[in-house]
Amino acid sequence: MMRFPSFPAGATVLLVASLIAGCGGSDDNNDASPDAGDSASVDGALPVGSAPSTDLDGVEKIGIGMGDMDPTTTAVISDDEGAPVDTSTAAVSSRLSALEEQQGDLFEEFQYKTQDLNDAMAAHIAEVAASLAALTARMEKAEAGINKANERLDALEKKITTVAAQKARVASARAAARRDQPTAPFLLTGVESRGGIDYIGVTPRSATGLADIRFMVIGDQYQGWTLSGISERFATFRVRRETVTVPFSSSDPAP
Repeated sequence: MMRFPSFPAGATVLLVASLIAGCGGSDDNNDASPDAGDSASVDGALPVGSAPSTDLDGVEKIGIGMGDMDPTTTAVISDDEGAPVDTSTAAVSSRLSALEEQQGDLFEEFQYKTQDLNDAMAAHIAEVAASLAALTARMEKAEAGINKANERLDALEKKITTVAAQKARVASARAAARRDQPTAPFLLTGVESRGGIDYIGVTPRSATGLADIRFMVIGDQYQGWTLSGISERFATFRVRRETVTVPFSSSDPAP
């Protein structure tokens, strides 16, 4: 749509007056100066009073102004001319397509890597589960062995306790027997063999010399004690229906 320049109110009045004057003059008298009649005709043609401002306001409302358009530089665009094609739209569409394709490739690669990771984790979990199962079996076996060893230890402790009690009873019985059996009123000096026969030397506890030594063979009797056996360390006697072991004086008491 064409836009027209706007003019001030005074300039508009002068322009209209000039146009009227030009229209009223003759073509033949263009060189002559205007006379009083011409001025009167102009004055009669022009309306008396100041120019109405309503028309100018209407012109301003429709956008006619000097500041709106430069008639020397502004090109007039017709309504039937087509808008210029935006070449950047094709580039954006191409870039968007490339990004969408790249996104699809990345998503597919991510799926592959995720599947590989899941497979690796599943294999690792299975391996750990197998190790735990084997460790559990070993622990159960070790626990069974420990229980068995504890049972053996308990049995051994019971056996040791029983043996110790038996030994204590035997020792107590021996001590009681030693306390109860009579004490020999003599001492044994040793063993002497004569003609293949063994003799033992017996002396009273109050003996003072070799003249007090008496030799006995098995079956001999001395102060009510009958010799019944001879060994390297002791001799056995029978007295009051009991058998008493008497060690040699140079030996420890027989068990």
